[in-house]
Amino acid sequence: MKKKLAVSGVFIALVVGVTSLCQAQERSQVDLRALRQQLQSFQDVLNRNVQQNFEHPFALLQDAKGIYLPWFGVAFHMEVNLYPLRMISPFAPEPYSAEELRKAKESKLERIRQLKEQLRQLLLEHAVDLGVVPGEQNVAIVVHLFNLPSERSDDLPTQLVIGASRQALLDYQAHRLTAEDFRNREFSLDF
Repeated sequence: MKKKLAVSGVFIALVVGVTSLCQAQERSQVDLRALRQQLQSFQDVLNRNVQQNFEHPFALLQDAKGIYLPWFGVAFHMEVNLYPLRMISPFAPEPYSAEELRKAKESKLERIRQLKEQLRQLLLEHAVDLGVVPGEQNVAIVVHLFNLPSERSDDLPTQLVIGASRQALLDYQAHRLTAEDFRNREFSLDF
């Protein structure tokens, strides 16, 4: 019995050791210095394009920031207010009118649709430039949507997530995937 436990312990240690070694080798395959430069370039593309795409009122509250997650890929996050309402203050204390709230909600819903399409296009056009990210890993963009509690925005999403494997992006660029095929391979979530 003790011999079986000892053999089992050695086997488990061997499996853990080999797994750790394989994971360390995978991690070392990504050139982190080059990745840092590529993240910065894609951040700049996101910031520039998102700011230029919407007419005022619009606010980019946080510039895009990219992160690398081993075994997942890269993710970029930013925060926007798609339709800022006037500020309620002691000098202008009137609550929002029903018309203001309706217009803000309609505008935000339309801009969410536009933003999702814009992010999809940016992924298709620029994510292939993240050349050091392995093909089996992902590229994702997360947008936090700022809504004031006074906007009664409970039914509006607070986050948009869109992404795809880098391989799907490469296949699209090489014309091995149609736009419809790519949409079936991307992931998208708004909540």
